[in-house]
Amino acid sequence: MSQNLLFVDDDSGDVQLTLLGFRLQKFEPQVVVAKDGKEALDILISDCEASRPLPLAILTDIKMPRMDGLELLRRVKGEPRLRAIPIAILTSSDHEADRKEALGLGANCYFMKPSDLDAYAEIVSRIRAMMETGSEREAVKDSSHPSR
Repeated sequence: MSQNLLFVDDDSGDVQLTLLGFRLQKFEPQVVVAKDGKEALDILISDCEASRPLPLAILTDIKMPRMDGLELLRRVKGEPRLRAIPIAILTSSDHEADRKEALGLGANCYFMKPSDLDAYAEIVSRIRAMMETGSEREAVKDSSHPSR
């Protein structure tokens, strides 16, 4: 299975910059992009209902229309079929209250959007680790449900 990351951000410029930062760090997972939390949640629920593989990790912004990243985090962690997916926050919000709320809701990490492409090194390192954890979770799940 290819590595799969669900990236949730309403700013196409930020999406392109982040993906460029990933490529420069030689990190190129299969990325599915959602424009807001509602679209991301719809994708996740649809994948569950169709028994499609879930993403190994979710990377989300906070400030978005329709459903923000904190509400997405709350909903994912509240859904038994989704709660094990690791979630990272990548945002321009430097409000301490947002960081505390995100971590309190179960985010695995909280990053400020970098202003320089070299700053993606730590973000990539942490996301890789989260995706490896997600991959291990999938392997355990697959081994507990043998093919018939």
